[in-house]
Amino acid sequence: MALVATADRPYGWKARVGMITPTPAHENNAYEFYQMAPDGVTVVMTSLGVVLADREASYGQAIDRLEAATEEIMSRKPMSIIQADVPLIAFQGWGFEAEILGKIKKVTHTPAATDLGSCILAMQKLGIKRPAMLTPFDPNTHDKLTTYVANAGLEVSGVKSVLDEMPGQQLRGYEVSTMDLGSVLRIGTQLAKDTPDADGIWITGALMPSVSTLEALEQASGLPVVGSMQAMAWQGLRLAGVNDQMQGFGRLLREF
Repeated sequence: MALVATADRPYGWKARVGMITPTPAHENNAYEFYQMAPDGVTVVMTSLGVVLADREASYGQAIDRLEAATEEIMSRKPMSIIQADVPLIAFQGWGFEAEILGKIKKVTHTPAATDLGSCILAMQKLGIKRPAMLTPFDPNTHDKLTTYVANAGLEVSGVKSVLDEMPGQQLRGYEVSTMDLGSVLRIGTQLAKDTPDADGIWITGALMPSVSTLEALEQASGLPVVGSMQAMAWQGLRLAGVNDQMQGFGRLLREF
C-alpha cells in the first residue's frame, strides 16, 4: 500500500494503531501492517525490550515495562493498542491476558488487545476448532501455546516449527525474519497435508514473515488461515473503527 498525504492531512488521517512489540529490533511488523492496512491508517510502535537470546528470563522485565511502553504509545494518540508476542502471555498461563490488558488500562482507556487474544478471536470467527500450528518456536513453547489455547476450546491438531530447517534449531531473529516466503508457504502446505484432521492453520509468531502467503496457503490447503500479524492488524483496525474489507490476505480480512 502506498501511503498518501495531502497538504491538509497527515498520513494517518483515518486511524492510528499502536503496537507494543516484544523486541526493539524488528523489520517485518510495520512492513506487513502496511501491506494490509487501507489508505489513511498508520501504525505507532514501541517495544518491551525483550532480548531473544535471553527471551524467557527477560519476560519479567518486559511485563514490568508495559505501563511505561503504553505511556510512550499514548503520546502519539493511537485509536487502538495491540500488545504483540504470544509466548509472553502463554508462558504465564490462562488468564494472564487479562492482567496484561489491566496494566494497559491503568494508563489509558483506549481499546486494547493482545496478539494471542486476537489470534484466538480470529480462529473463532472463522470457525476453526482444530488448528494446525506453524511457528518459529521450540517444543517447550509449543506445549505452552497448546495448553493455553485449549482453554479457549481450541485443540491444536498438529505442529511444525520452521526452526527444524535451520542450523542448530534455535530462534534467531535475523534468520527467522528474513525467511523467504516460498519456504513459509511450502512448510505450511505440507503441514496441512500431514494434519488431515485440522480445520484451519494458525501461523503464530509475527517475527516470521507470513502475510503475503496467507491467500496462497488458503488456496493450497483448502483451509482458513490465521497469522499473528494478520490477526493483530485486523483487531487493531476494528478496535480503531476501521471496518474496510481487505482483499488478498485471507478470509479473515476479507469477510470479518
